[in-house]
Amino acid sequence: MSDPSEDLTQISADATEVFVTEVAGRMQQGSLTASIATDAGHDNLEVLVGRAREEGLLIRDRFVLLEQLGAGGMGTVFTAIDLRRAEADDPNSHVAIKFLSAAFSEHPDALVSLQREARKTQQLAHPNVVTVFDFDRDGDRVFMTMELLDGEPLSRLDRLEQRTGKVFDRSDLVRQFAEGLAYAHSQGVVHCDLKPDNVFVTVAGRVKVLDFGIARLTQEAEQADQYDAGRLGALTRRFASIEMLVGNTESHPADDVYALGLIGWWLFTGEHAYGGTSADEALAQSLVPVGSSKVWRERERRALARALRLTRNARQRDAGEFLALFQGTAQRNRLLAGLALLLVIVSGGWVYQSVAPTGPEVPFSELSPAAQQDFTANLAQGYEHLEISDIDGALRFFDAAWLIHPWNPDAVDALDALVERVAVLFADARSPDMAALLQPSLEAMRSNPYLAEQSDLGNLTEAVSAVQ
Repeated sequence: MSDPSEDLTQISADATEVFVTEVAGRMQQGSLTASIATDAGHDNLEVLVGRAREEGLLIRDRFVLLEQLGAGGMGTVFTAIDLRRAEADDPNSHVAIKFLSAAFSEHPDALVSLQREARKTQQLAHPNVVTVFDFDRDGDRVFMTMELLDGEPLSRLDRLEQRTGKVFDRSDLVRQFAEGLAYAHSQGVVHCDLKPDNVFVTVAGRVKVLDFGIARLTQEAEQADQYDAGRLGALTRRFASIEMLVGNTESHPADDVYALGLIGWWLFTGEHAYGGTSADEALAQSLVPVGSSKVWRERERRALARALRLTRNARQRDAGEFLALFQGTAQRNRLLAGLALLLVIVSGGWVYQSVAPTGPEVPFSELSPAAQQDFTANLAQGYEHLEISDIDGALRFFDAAWLIHPWNPDAVDALDALVERVAVLFADARSPDMAALLQPSLEAMRSNPYLAEQSDLGNLTEAVSAVQ
């Protein structure tokens, strides 16, 4: 990577702003290089370079600017031809090039931050994180080059869906977003400015997290110096956690989780969970998330709702933990852990096995709106009781949901969670008193058609009986 860090703070932001404005204006009128660039073979490269130099569109004698893609707080982005790639007949010779904005560069550390953006993002080799190639300067113009993406940011997802003629699966979009962010967190990088504009969706449906420009390394990550890009104060209030708004604590992956929750909630419901209110104001007003969706699963809604909790300690610790809850793997892992503990307690061990649900006869979408609402409300109340280990109360509401829509996957998840909680309660106590307390609940659980055939519950019942 080039290192343009020497005397970076002496670079004129005004010169860059003038250049970007003039170039954008000429492009709106129709750049003379455009027709040549559409057929940039070896025969045309020399002509292209000459014309681009005449028009002032040649950067570093390597990049030919073609079209403005967008502008944001970090800078203005253009599509460009990388002449080195074109000369090598690389079919992917087009790249994106971002110039530092004047507003951003008013801070004396801004150019250092841009350089760090390139370096940090280069370290994040993941299919759901944009690939950054280089960081460089051309006179007063400081820029980054990165992979060119064909699609739209999440803020214009409706435009992308109209353009492609397809509706993207919201669960898949959130999953990919979380996977990219989870990888960044595993590398010690916190984004700090997540919003729909910074999450991109390609025409193929690939999610890419953009602009780790003000990302700060977590305390666990090693860093050569202690420069804190958060000093730039570049954040979006509607998507910032309380801790980020207050600014008196170290950044934490849970701050990104809050923005992830807001973006995911908006993808499913079409609404900002707190009506666009910032986190500190939402807490002061005791607001709760608003909005509902017909397409999310209950475990997805619960994962998002937890991510939306207004205090850091109440949210998932990082995107990896969020992803486990969102996909349901955390629940299954906890169940297996509880059952493994029971293997130590009882002799003749037993193996996890649940009844594979046959699926509901009638799709959930074909139920009446009132039935759908009752189903969702019963599940939500059941989970509230489960949170406080009220097994009988949880069973009552989960059974009610089951009766409304038998074999619904969310109802099956809820009943599995119920078995998990009983298994963990029993394994933790390991006493005849707990066994006697749980015995009536286990008998009641077997009245449910799904649980009656679930081998986990049968084995758990035998284990409880064995220690009474």
